[in-house]
Amino acid sequence: MPKVDSKEGRENRLGRIQTIVQEDYERIQSAPGPYVILNLTPDATAVEVRERYERYERFYRAENFQRLGDMDLTRKALDIRRAIGGAMVEIQTRAEARDIEAGLPTPNDRPALPDVDPDASAMGDIYFRDGLSYLRLGDFNAAREHLERACSYDPSRGIILANLAYTRFKLDPTKKEHIEETGRNLSQAASMEPDNPEIFTLMARFGINTSDQQMAHRAIERLELLKPDHPRLERLKKRAKY
Repeated sequence: MPKVDSKEGRENRLGRIQTIVQEDYERIQSAPGPYVILNLTPDATAVEVRERYERYERFYRAENFQRLGDMDLTRKALDIRRAIGGAMVEIQTRAEARDIEAGLPTPNDRPALPDVDPDASAMGDIYFRDGLSYLRLGDFNAAREHLERACSYDPSRGIILANLAYTRFKLDPTKKEHIEETGRNLSQAASMEPDNPEIFTLMARFGINTSDQQMAHRAIERLELLKPDHPRLERLKKRAKY
């Protein structure tokens, strides 16, 4: 059996690399869309897309091929690297367009948040925690009262606004004006804290409860990207038929 550093071992390794590169190169030449370039199906999740892109990006770095002394192989590797970079940009652009259509925030939507005095912030946090306790007890009226006080003390926290909006919706889930206001407030909360998975959990639940499948699916996709091990994720997927 040849050693790894033997001439035969190096030739075998180079042969495997050449086969991989040629297969990827042929695929990107005839690929009908960005998912095919990444060797994925269009229903791939955001996490799967990111993982696949990072794997290809590491493999097709120029320095990995320049030392092999095969200029044609290096050229093809760089072509593949450019193709996967373009595919990732296209997928992200499509995702942002769907976010806008579904009323979800994009990374550039974060608004300027008000400055909050530390004492007011501390009071807001106390009322917020009490509001969450009442929510767990199912006392929505008391929860709303405490969350409204929390929001008045600290209007800079999107998670407080999100819980307040969802609590108001739970108190009257049939009134059209409340549904529309809840959607706007949840979108605003998400733009304030776009990296907070709990906000997207509430958005997904709201989308499910109002039969807004587009909002539910996009919120679940964002939640999966932010926190793939979130304890509510699988249940939300099941309810939303995601």
